[in-house]
Amino acid sequence: MSTSPATGRLTFTTTTCFVVRCFDCATPFGYDGEIHFFTLEAARRDLESTGWSRAHDAESPGRDVPADAERWRCRDCATARICAAVGHQPSPMASWFDRRTGVSFQDGQVCERCNIYLAKPVRKLSPADYPIEDTLIRYLHWDHASLPEGADLTAAVAVLIDQANALGWLTRWDAYLAAHPDAVRHDRDDTLDIAAGITAADQLITLVGKLRQQLTQAVIPAAAPHMVTTNPDA
Repeated sequence: MSTSPATGRLTFTTTTCFVVRCFDCATPFGYDGEIHFFTLEAARRDLESTGWSRAHDAESPGRDVPADAERWRCRDCATARICAAVGHQPSPMASWFDRRTGVSFQDGQVCERCNIYLAKPVRKLSPADYPIEDTLIRYLHWDHASLPEGADLTAAVAVLIDQANALGWLTRWDAYLAAHPDAVRHDRDDTLDIAAGITAADQLITLVGKLRQQLTQAVIPAAAPHMVTTNPDA
């Protein structure tokens, strides 16, 4: 749509576009939805650069094929036809291990050309005493204006839990490796820092002592006695 210089009126121009679909599966060419092309040259360039190929066997033999009668196959259909004709290209899959559960997947095989499973990986369970990680998550909420120490308190708790957890995890693994000498230790992303854990514990003791003193010396607000339980040290 454009404006005519002579009349100042809007004029309309008709432009033809087209969509390319796979001859076998009818999937439209496109990265995120179908793409509309305006020239055959642009379509051929994009199709060839992304692994689509001409389906010559589906075109009329013995004569030149008009551009608008060309047939194309997507990458998946083209490679599937090659594998059906000449066989797959077997390739072993890398073994995969889930450190958290101790489950491993081994002996899988895939075709390098069409990427289908030729042999699905075998699932191997860990021994019954494998130190499985059982993650537990808790969320803390507080009013920073009413409890400004909350940030320091939770930071110290986080460090202390991380270090105590790392120590416990290493202890469990030591026991597991003693019972299974051929097993391989699977290290965690975090490391044990004894000094950091002790520092966090000392900070926590100080903060908790301060808060406990505040609670034991607290004066019950007259406006909300129903919200306060008995002070054990009163």
